Amino acid sequence: MPTVRTTLHPATPIEVGDAEYLDLKRQGLLIEEAPPPPPAPTAAPGKPAIPAKTAKES
Repeated sequence: MPTVRTTLHPATPIEVGDAEYLDLKRQGLLIEEAPPPPPAPTAAPGKPAIPAKTAKES
């Protein structure tokens, strides 16, 4: 039996049967646990920025 939290009582986990779980999910009453955030991307070394030429330089 899965243990779930609902929008009606989010602080109270309850055990439900498979049919009850599907009904709650279909009705949008389940509180889904958020997956952990992905790791922060690392800065990839790139080419140095080339400044644009201005009208005075050309």
